[in-house]
Amino acid sequence: MNLLDLKDVVSNLAVVTTILQFLSGILVCKQYVTNKSTGEASPLPFLCGVLSATIWLFYGLTKKDDKIILVNAVGVTLMAAYTVVFYIYKFIKSSLLKQIFLTVSLIIFVIVYAAIEDDNEKLLNRIGLLACSLTLITIAAPMSKLFYVIKVKSTECLPFPMILMSFFVSFLWFLYGFIQDDAYLVLPNFIGVALALAQLSLFVIYPSRPQSPLLPKSMVA
Repeated sequence: MNLLDLKDVVSNLAVVTTILQFLSGILVCKQYVTNKSTGEASPLPFLCGVLSATIWLFYGLTKKDDKIILVNAVGVTLMAAYTVVFYIYKFIKSSLLKQIFLTVSLIIFVIVYAAIEDDNEKLLNRIGLLACSLTLITIAAPMSKLFYVIKVKSTECLPFPMILMSFFVSFLWFLYGFIQDDAYLVLPNFIGVALALAQLSLFVIYPSRPQSPLLPKSMVA
């Protein structure tokens, strides 16, 4: 059995795990509804999710890949819904409206470009490069947490279930991209796998809670 024989299994697992990852936003929004406020939370994860899923959706449509189309159609819908919830419970909406306007403007720009570009190969490469770049930026975001964990020698701030899920999602899309010989899927998801493994290794190295500070010498018997 070669990898091509596993294509359908890998792609179906990739779709299911990614949709489950998208659905985790429901728990976040539930907290907003319970508190009737978004507090100090940032809307960027949702807005970046809308933008990234939209670009990948265009990539799937251009490539005519049903799996990429399906998962990102769900992603756009859910991320847009989460953004609406965030807007409802955000007290000061002016900055949020500017961020929404910027996101929508970028999406409209891509739509217009896709409509006027006659060369399908060029369109596929440029949309793929943009989608790949957005994913790499998203993947690089947790790096600050890695440095923080190493500094405080504690993994208390890292969400283990989400990181584990991220590992499986990235690995499955990496494998699917490898089978499809699609560099735009392989590169960002390979980096995603590496970053997830780096974060998971920290749970082995450091405890989940900060180590107790040493007692002052004056308190030692």
